[in-house]
Formats: sequence, structure tokens, C-alpha cells
Amino acid sequence: MLVLPTAKILLFIALNVGPHQPATIFATSSSENYVCTATPAGWNVEELGFPASDFTRNPATSADFNGTPDSSSVPKFLRAVAHHNWNHDSALVFDNGDRVEKHGDHAFYIINAGGANEKVFTILFPEK
Repeated sequence: MLVLPTAKILLFIALNVGPHQPATIFATSSSENYVCTATPAGWNVEELGFPASDFTRNPATSADFNGTPDSSSVPKFLRAVAHHNWNHDSALVFDNGDRVEKHGDHAFYIINAGGANEKVFTILFPEK
């Protein structure tokens, strides 16, 4: 099975900040794009458009996850996403500078916020 740790983290965040039981989730950044589709067994995650120069990636283009990613499958600092009250506070900032923000029907995962190598993932939940 193909391991897509970034996709699993993005799916975990999306399922905790987005609508209940979404059918599809899009996660995109300037260099990575994922489409997550609900299946009867869990989720199918498809990566789209990795740069050809990114030789660190497995060339496979999709993976299936049984069920949904649980908190033990993501880094410890991100587990707080599952317990955060998103109705009370729309941003969660971690000690390492990363942050998760929720704005209406979309969310952001910002890695190394404010740093020279900052990376922003936009997570979208299209309507059915």
C-alpha cells in the first residue's frame, strides 16, 4: 500500500474541521494537490500534479485508507485538531509555528507559518 503521510494528515484535518461526512475533499498547495473521495470502506486519496523534479515521492498516484485516519496516525502535535472547539476559535496554533485555520466552508493548514519555506494547504469541501 502506498504511504502518503501528507495526504493522511490533510484528510485527518479535513475530517475534523469540515462538514460531517463529506463525499469529497480537495487539498491543494502550490506544488501538491490531493482529491479524497469517500468509499464504502473508507477513503480513496489521489494525488495530482506533483512536480516531475520531486523524486522523493512514490510514483503511484493513489491510495486507499480503510476507515478514517485516527489520531494515532498523525504527529502528536496535530492530535489537538480533533479536540479543538472550532465554533469558539477558528485558529489553532502549534508550538512549532504550524497552524490550522477554519474559514467557513474551507480550511488552511499552514506549515512553518511566517518562515521562508512556509507552505499553505487549502482544504475545500465541495457541495454534493
